[in-house]
Amino acid sequence: MELFRTLFLNHKSKLNLKYISLFFKQKEIRLAGIMDVVSFIYGIFSNIFLVFLGILQRLHLTPTYSFDRDLVMSVFRGMINSIIEISSEEDEEVHFERPERKNKIRIGLLTNEIPPVVYGGVATWIVNFIKMFEDNKYFEVYPIFLAHLDDLPEECLENYKNIRVIKTDEDIQGVFEDIDVCINNLWIAEDTITKIKGMFPSLKIITVCHSLIRMENITNMGSCYTNNFNRQETTFMISDYVVLISKAEEDYYNMLGYSEFNTDTCVIYNSYTPKYDEMFDNDEVDVDYSLNNTGYIGRHVPRKRPELPILAVDLLKKDDVKVFNMGVDYDKYDNEYWRKLEKDFKDNLVIIPFSSSKADKDYYWGNVGVNCITGIYEPFGYTICESIDRGIPVVVSNIDGPKEIIEEVKDNVYIYDVDVDNYANDIVNISVALQNVWDTPSEVRKINSREARKCLDKLRPENIVRHWEKLIYDIIYSR
Repeated sequence: MELFRTLFLNHKSKLNLKYISLFFKQKEIRLAGIMDVVSFIYGIFSNIFLVFLGILQRLHLTPTYSFDRDLVMSVFRGMINSIIEISSEEDEEVHFERPERKNKIRIGLLTNEIPPVVYGGVATWIVNFIKMFEDNKYFEVYPIFLAHLDDLPEECLENYKNIRVIKTDEDIQGVFEDIDVCINNLWIAEDTITKIKGMFPSLKIITVCHSLIRMENITNMGSCYTNNFNRQETTFMISDYVVLISKAEEDYYNMLGYSEFNTDTCVIYNSYTPKYDEMFDNDEVDVDYSLNNTGYIGRHVPRKRPELPILAVDLLKKDDVKVFNMGVDYDKYDNEYWRKLEKDFKDNLVIIPFSSSKADKDYYWGNVGVNCITGIYEPFGYTICESIDRGIPVVVSNIDGPKEIIEEVKDNVYIYDVDVDNYANDIVNISVALQNVWDTPSEVRKINSREARKCLDKLRPENIVRHWEKLIYDIIYSR
């Protein structure tokens, strides 16, 4: 009903009655097929339940057995809930037809981050996007580096096929003249986007929102690095399409009023390629599941609350647990806060300063028995993916992107309730989750870690690329 209401009441909707009617007809056909299956499953479950109930009633007649009617009804309710979940599942398979073309579609991937130029998770996204389209029969990716903050390192010319550079505005014409669609990853270069649109009016620009800067500003206590969020808002307005990386981000986007812009949106998750499939397939998991050391790895900004693990360990008086924290930046302005924490918790806290060194990362992952995903705002969460991929048990915040990533395996991870407004209670909540991990036998931790990997399947490149292909086709051929 909500979809029905939106389609008819949204004055900006481009759908007409013909398409709405077709949508609901297709929905009815699909639901009819699902309900046939559901009815069959329900019949089987009902018969099994009646047999089960008859056995329990017979046992109830013996003096040594107590018939727990509440237990039986909870089993029945669980059965019904399972059937309802099956009947309400959405078909997530992506369907589209490939138009006939003589040449590949050329994607201009606009960015100011590409390893070794790294400011955050965008650089990882760029590399994953390029790899996702490698050897693609229908699309060719052309990384376009905007050298407005950094020069392009020479090694990038060897590492990235088709890479192009914009050093001055005069370069824009030559860089974009043969590009079919632009995937923009910049939010502080709206002048460049405007110039590109001016030179190529028919070129569609899809802006990927890796994080809503206004949300960053709110949750990072008004950081001076995010008080220019209005520049991202301008970028949204002049784009043809905005891609959000989680459903939660789309909700925030709409809540902030950005849905009033004349820009279409959709959600496409970040892609992630698991690197440790064989380790689990061959039962060669090199993880010590009896290890109780915990930790945090990632950026150190207020919204991430990276200090929660050490404060939780202190609250629980777990003197035998080490907390490894990787990502503290001492370079530019030192870090008085973390210097104090390092001193206050010198017996438990092990700090690994910010580093992109593989050896440092391996040292971190080799010393933690549980990794904590903390924070009060998180658009996606690459660290969750890496932790689950490595088979490390995770404590996960029940918000935003993290919640969506682990949705189908939430019984195999350790979730804590985020308290945005009460910091002291947030420490208590994550303490409960950590204690839950420590109370779990190592054999069960291993089983949970293996099962948790199932949530990575939806993020595999071969699945995510189809969402991108469909979007690009839709945009190019809607001209």
